[in-house]
Amino acid sequence: IGLYPLCMWDKMQVLLFINKHHHPYLDTFFYYWTNFGSGIAYMALLLTLYLCRGGLTSLWIGLISFLTMSIVVQTCKRVFFSSHYRPLKVFSYVEEVTSLHLVDKVDVLMDLSFPSGHAATIFTAVSFLSLISKRKHTWYSIVLLSIAMITAYSRVYLCQHFYTDIYVGALVGGTTAIIVYVLVMHAGVPSWVTGLWQKYFKW
Repeated sequence: IGLYPLCMWDKMQVLLFINKHHHPYLDTFFYYWTNFGSGIAYMALLLTLYLCRGGLTSLWIGLISFLTMSIVVQTCKRVFFSSHYRPLKVFSYVEEVTSLHLVDKVDVLMDLSFPSGHAATIFTAVSFLSLISKRKHTWYSIVLLSIAMITAYSRVYLCQHFYTDIYVGALVGGTTAIIVYVLVMHAGVPSWVTGLWQKYFKW
């Protein structure tokens, strides 16, 4: 389903379509909601799991997933796709920047667009939460996916990313969480981590 817009329209057309459907209430909503995709929000999630006694294995999966995803995303941004610019800079070349709706107080970035770190982070988080959940109800999956999709959408709405950026970011985040989960469940938590947990962190 996510591939459909990529096959049908150019990334600039998709951004312009999303950007023209704006509203003051949506501006405020997405201004705050986009923070669910930040690294701070992810760390707050891990802290919440710790305080709720989520268990060492779950926390280890969440931490390694985040670190692995971050390495992949930052390597792509800064090494392989460093010349991929963000919407505001791209549109400035075609003299259409004045047609973009920009949300007040949002620091619109110019460089390191591909892939989206926020999209990767939120999809890592929801995939990780879904995988460690013992009772996988349909509504639970729908809620998690909705949170992730709205967060990723907010990056395009705020003119921080193109659709291609958030789509690939989502794939990176989800795939990373799955691979780390499988590896950790197969190999277990390293003994030195277990030792530190028992000595300093276990309730």
